[in-house]
Amino acid sequence: MTTAKKATTKTAAAKKPVAKKTTAKKATVKTAAKKTAAKKPAEKKVAAKKATVKKTAEKKVAVKVAAVKKAAPKKETYAEAVKTAAEILFQLRAQNLQLLDLRGISETSDYMIIATCESEAQMQAILDELSKEFKHQGMLHRTEYKPGINMRWAAFDAGYDLMIQLFEETKREELAFDKLYSDAKITNLEEKNFVKTKAKKAKVEDELI
Repeated sequence: MTTAKKATTKTAAAKKPVAKKTTAKKATVKTAAKKTAAKKPAEKKVAAKKATVKKTAEKKVAVKVAAVKKAAPKKETYAEAVKTAAEILFQLRAQNLQLLDLRGISETSDYMIIATCESEAQMQAILDELSKEFKHQGMLHRTEYKPGINMRWAAFDAGYDLMIQLFEETKREELAFDKLYSDAKITNLEEKNFVKTKAKKAKVEDELI
């Protein structure tokens, strides 16, 4: 009996460390679970922070783009008489076109276009085309030009809407209309804003040759 009891006691003693190991293992699992649980909120916070930063950055970019669009200059609009005249002048190869805004400055015309011509023939061709087109559109106009007498300077009067001054280069420099009307807003006109097709321009140039 004594021998059997000792054997039983030894067996029980041998089992105790196993129980301790199991308990330690459970504790480790719990600790790992806690760490995992703690890690998830941290990851969520990081993800939320990243999303906030991204949205803020996108918002700033959108604001900058909107500011650029808002700051973009408005496209200039011109009176019908100005558009018609400028198109003809560019098509017939007039040079250095300037538009003077005379509103509030002159009682004769709202606008004046100054342009340079290379010859009397070119000047006469421009005046003829202007007269033809303005008549076709029913716009008031008259020409102040006498071939052979005033060949270096001609004027096309379209009433209160527009006055066109055509000069040969030396006469333009002599009279200096842009300085005479220094209080006016002066705009250098560009061909691309008035001539829509190159084909039409080529046709007009062929007629001049």
